[in-house]
Amino acid sequence: MPLFVLVILAAAMFGLGVFGLRGLLDIRDALRTAELNRLTTPAHWQATRALLGVAAAVPVSLAASALAGGAWLAAAVVVALGYWVAPQFLASARERLEHELLDDLPVHLDLIALAMEAGWTLPAALATCAHRAPDGALRRAWVRVILEIHAGAEPLEALRGLEQRTGLKPLAALVTALRSAEKFGMPAAQVFRERARQSAAQRFARAERRARAAPLRLWAALVLAIVPCTFVVLAFPLARLLARVVG
Repeated sequence: MPLFVLVILAAAMFGLGVFGLRGLLDIRDALRTAELNRLTTPAHWQATRALLGVAAAVPVSLAASALAGGAWLAAAVVVALGYWVAPQFLASARERLEHELLDDLPVHLDLIALAMEAGWTLPAALATCAHRAPDGALRRAWVRVILEIHAGAEPLEALRGLEQRTGLKPLAALVTALRSAEKFGMPAAQVFRERARQSAAQRFARAERRARAAPLRLWAALVLAIVPCTFVVLAFPLARLLARVVG
């Protein structure tokens, strides 16, 4: 292969590695801080997809090195397959994070409501949630809200920013209810307590749906794995029996 072709390939791989790694780090940061809006169109996403495809193709190319030209064809197929499958993996990660946030939200809202019912202000209650809640993406999101409030933002505006970053409907309803409570002079603690109850009820409903879907998944595993294995296990003694009968 000519030298200038190798130089071009090396430069292309270097640029792909730089921008692809930046995209991966951006996705990791978005997953850690519960910024679902950044996962819709991640930075350097095309380069990241290509990098994942190349990373999957390298072991395939090494394993098929004895096939000469066939190794390049196999690597190209794996690169295309990895590029095509990457959005499915990203969507799966985004869905898992959203489920985690929705499952953790009732506990966090209960903690904020408890602090406010004890007489604390909204910023103090949010700070308590950020420091006392179980570790996770939602807790790190509350930490960012506290930092924004300390930087001079209004608590409701900081909560609105959190809702826009996560895109969760329960948070949007919470911010709307807090604005209405502030307008009509209602206690904010009552709003948090009510939203915590509704979030807990929604979490229970999601758990019921997953429980109803579990038997279907078990039946699929039974049909696709256990039943064929049963026939394989019975095949040998049946074959010996038929051989004796025929003999």
